[in-house]
Amino acid sequence: MSKLIFAAAALVVGSAIGSASADDASDLGGKLTPVGAERAGNAAGTIPAWDGGLSTPPAGYKQGGDYVDPYASDPKLFSIDKSNVERYKDNLSAGQLALFARYPDYRMDIYPTHRSCALPQSNYDKTRQNVGVAKLDAATSDLVDAIPGGLPFPLPKNGAEPMWNHRLAFEGVGRNVAGTSAVVDSGGNFVPQKWEEVRLSSYYNPANPTFAALQNVQLKYFTIYTEPARLAGEEYLVHETLNGERSAWIYSPGLRRVRRAPTLAYDNPSSGYEGLATNDQLYMFNGRLDRYNWKLIGKKELYIAYNNYAFANSKHRVKELVAENFPNRDLMRYELHRVWVVDATVKEGTRHMLPHRVFYIDEDSWRVVATDIYDSHGDIWRYQEETTVPVYDVPTCFSFGETFYDLQAGRYILDLLYNDDHRPDFHAETTGAATDDMFTIGYLRKRGTR
Repeated sequence: MSKLIFAAAALVVGSAIGSASADDASDLGGKLTPVGAERAGNAAGTIPAWDGGLSTPPAGYKQGGDYVDPYASDPKLFSIDKSNVERYKDNLSAGQLALFARYPDYRMDIYPTHRSCALPQSNYDKTRQNVGVAKLDAATSDLVDAIPGGLPFPLPKNGAEPMWNHRLAFEGVGRNVAGTSAVVDSGGNFVPQKWEEVRLSSYYNPANPTFAALQNVQLKYFTIYTEPARLAGEEYLVHETLNGERSAWIYSPGLRRVRRAPTLAYDNPSSGYEGLATNDQLYMFNGRLDRYNWKLIGKKELYIAYNNYAFANSKHRVKELVAENFPNRDLMRYELHRVWVVDATVKEGTRHMLPHRVFYIDEDSWRVVATDIYDSHGDIWRYQEETTVPVYDVPTCFSFGETFYDLQAGRYILDLLYNDDHRPDFHAETTGAATDDMFTIGYLRKRGTR
């Protein structure tokens, strides 16, 4: 396996790390986009300038239905496969190169780049206000101050700040989804795991205008498994915190009671994933940053899964998305985008089964879109990628598929699939599908015992 080594970086010692001076905010909305990306395209013309993204639905879109693909007529530019991968290696990650090396029939179909991610104007306004205000604790990288409603660090100065932009990426205030996960064996077989999840963001709720009003809560969510039988009825309630440990509870149908779930974090194995993913790999990365040193490497032009409306469309059922060794190549679209590169190494005296991770963060959405993961010998071990789709009725960008590859085991997980279920509801706080009284132990117990 290929190796990639970065020097470990230590966070600045002190009580707090500021992001940037308030004067730097003048660049936002000018030579930079409102979230801090480079507005201009690249010199080669293969990445266009940002023109505002997709902020209104195209003709033919109906609320609650599949997203109409505004780029359906795009021609495929070329494919990267084993025969020509060397030519494009500078725009590929170590994990992507490892996939080409392991699987002779792996390929990436490349399409024209569209910088389609957009956010509501209120998010842009609050993001600008956060410059010079948002701060991290130097020892733990916890968020200790910010103006809710906007990205905290549009002008990142260290590696932890882009990770917080990812954690706080806007996905609507309330969200109600039903999805499928597929843990795929080496023959391409899987047993569907089905679940329902409701989320309510405290950070983006207009009722919380100040950091103090959040009461240290970023968001609340509960998840219930409905299939297969061995998981059916298992429920989780989580209050995700901004600093300190998250609060989590589990309802076990076998025990018929609610108990605390302190292991729902860090490198504890994720339920139902057969040891192929840790809890903090879900959603590309989640939870506290305190076990890693974070180093901001810079930017890179990378081929990533983007604008994948075909992959997200319900006409393609989950069984069509899954193929042997990797998701169906005919339904995957890749584009060249600029990404921030953040190197994470486990702190001395701290343990984590994933000792070295390299995160690639899309400059337009601040979402982690790819991750290289190394073992203790420095060999590439796992690779993750997100299938990013702009949801223009919000507007924001969202994951309609997340792939976890274990390159040593030769297996993968395809997660966050909504093709077989109702379309995600990104307005659940207005439809009554996500209300604050749902996220209590009493409500969890009531759901579990009814």
